[in-house]
Amino acid sequence: MKLLFTSIFLIAGCHAINAQVTRDPGHYDNSWWNRAPYRLVQTNLREIDATMDTDAYVQSMVDASVNIVLLNVGGIVANYPTKLPYQYRNPFMKGDLAGTLIKKLHDRGIKVIGRFDFSKLNEKLAAKKPEWLYVSTEGKHVNYNGQVHTCINGGYQQTYSKEILKEALSTYPLDGVFFNMIGYTTSDYSGVYHGICQCNNCMKRFNDSTGHTLPVKSDMNDPVFREYNAFKRSTADKLFKEIQQHIKTLNPKLMINTYAEAGVDMIASESSASISDEQEWNYSATDNVKRILGSYKDRAPGNLLIYFQDIGFRHIGTSANLAKVWMLENMLHGAPMGFVVIGTLVNYEDRIFIPTLNDLYGFHKKNEKLFTNLQSAANVGLIRGSGEEYRGMIKLLSEEHILYDILEPPVVGTERTPRKLEEYKALILPNVESMDDRLISVIDNYVKNGGSILATGASSTRDGSGKLMNRIRLQALGVAPEYETLARGKSTYLKVSPADKGVLGEKEFKDFTIMMMYSDFLKCRPRDNSSRGLLKLVPETMFGPPEKCYFTEEEITDVPGVIANTYGKGGSVFIPWNLGSLYHLKGNYMHRALFTGALQNILNVDRTIITDASPLIEVSHLSNRNNAFEWIGMINHSGQIGGSYREPVPVENISIRFKPLRPLKEITLMRSSKKLEFKESNGWVECVVPGVEDFEMVVGVYR
Repeated sequence: MKLLFTSIFLIAGCHAINAQVTRDPGHYDNSWWNRAPYRLVQTNLREIDATMDTDAYVQSMVDASVNIVLLNVGGIVANYPTKLPYQYRNPFMKGDLAGTLIKKLHDRGIKVIGRFDFSKLNEKLAAKKPEWLYVSTEGKHVNYNGQVHTCINGGYQQTYSKEILKEALSTYPLDGVFFNMIGYTTSDYSGVYHGICQCNNCMKRFNDSTGHTLPVKSDMNDPVFREYNAFKRSTADKLFKEIQQHIKTLNPKLMINTYAEAGVDMIASESSASISDEQEWNYSATDNVKRILGSYKDRAPGNLLIYFQDIGFRHIGTSANLAKVWMLENMLHGAPMGFVVIGTLVNYEDRIFIPTLNDLYGFHKKNEKLFTNLQSAANVGLIRGSGEEYRGMIKLLSEEHILYDILEPPVVGTERTPRKLEEYKALILPNVESMDDRLISVIDNYVKNGGSILATGASSTRDGSGKLMNRIRLQALGVAPEYETLARGKSTYLKVSPADKGVLGEKEFKDFTIMMMYSDFLKCRPRDNSSRGLLKLVPETMFGPPEKCYFTEEEITDVPGVIANTYGKGGSVFIPWNLGSLYHLKGNYMHRALFTGALQNILNVDRTIITDASPLIEVSHLSNRNNAFEWIGMINHSGQIGGSYREPVPVENISIRFKPLRPLKEITLMRSSKKLEFKESNGWVECVVPGVEDFEMVVGVYR
């Protein structure tokens, strides 16, 4: 087993531990933003905020220990006296709002990122430039509250946006640029979908690129639509890279931030609530930051806590306790912190979270060294998927305290990742259907050279464009490529035999002999003697009336629900149905037993932290790249009851056992500012954390 060190999530400061981290934690690279401890507040300024008290605005940032402010500069509304004819100037502004704020914030040592939104144009200006505008499949422009949608292939986004940037960046000493609503925007603020843009620019460019007529509906079975998807990616990437070059030519030190990977320094994401969801995604921030931290050496994560209940209720904050959890997930996975409000911190209507923001940011500021230049200590890599299957795997890994990184499929096995693929004991592929030939080869070679994989659902059955290939392409799974899809049906089960229990775990499987399987299912066969089938499919048995609720031995098929395989020096487990989705939906203990049994008893993936902490305690493990310290973080999720997020229930006397990277001199609890007694034996460290209220952080300093 491997384990690197311990720390527990925190809010209160502890000066002693900082004093003992005598070595300079250093910087990840030559930038000021990558793997750096910044605390950002984004104020989405309204036109009426031009009349604000700018001194009070700046003081609110100082009070919150903010070191980066992101504010509106140009695009939809210019908050400076623009001279460009096609940029709408804020009618409430007297003087120079952006210029005044930038100077005053810089005077207090706070960096400023300028926000630009080129997705829409004021209706009076748009009427003069119809060739710049988006056209719906009904042949109409989209006018929302006087702002008209522009098209990414039109002259406004392609050319005029660069004029706006040149004016703003040549006038003001900004530290960075943020772009909102980038790419092919097809829905309005009410969520109404208006279809694939049918403007002349899109039609001509797509036809010139592919020879095809622009599609009018989304259909992954349509080869032209799949080409359109590729066209969107390539044209968007091209524009982002052109804008990057334009900005860096004006000022090479500027940081570029948006919701894309191409042409940026920081990849933006959002943790936000929605009025249409029964309950929010607890691990939203974990998901958002880990996929950037695990995938890119040259990109920083910029996850923003969107502090409003819904886009339709911008003046009401989301649950303060949920907001705290998301903020802690940013911090305790080693990512920067970001917070967004409509208006300002001074005039926002719902203020219950502001004291918590100040508290968390204050703690982070006091302990900046502990959040600088960090690296993960996880031994499992989760290939990023989508939907409920992917989220279910995050839930399983988090509840089981199995430490993991998240990797974006395009960068798996490349030089862009912070860690080499062979550093992971196992990779998990949660229904990763679309895999190009490069990724297939990388994963197969990883297993052949000694790695392990757990794949679920229809992984590898589509090519990189999403085309259904009607075969399972990963050789490492040990199955014949041909399969038949059994549609999801009620009362479908997997029969568990005594032999299955012997392989997957007698203790874990002792209480049941049948398992629910409510998912599309790939009926496939082991390829040869190197692979073995487990759990037999029992399809759609009778479920009513109760007198008829039984099945016979003849109804138990020989179709396996799990296939284990040896491939080269490594191995695999293939679960040809959506285990993660079912666990995300119902949280059934049988599915958890299968997941942990496959990892531990078949693939022999050891836990790097052994703890009796509640599954409601989320755990992280990070170390400083310059070998100054390591820590284990803990977040208490116990306050959730359905869609309510109340104060967490304190969890007491948590035992932790781990193997630090280096011999430890001492361990300190950062939240409670206490030294922690510990025992050492055969390179392992054991300690007991007295309690975790909202979070803790156990920091180990080396001898």
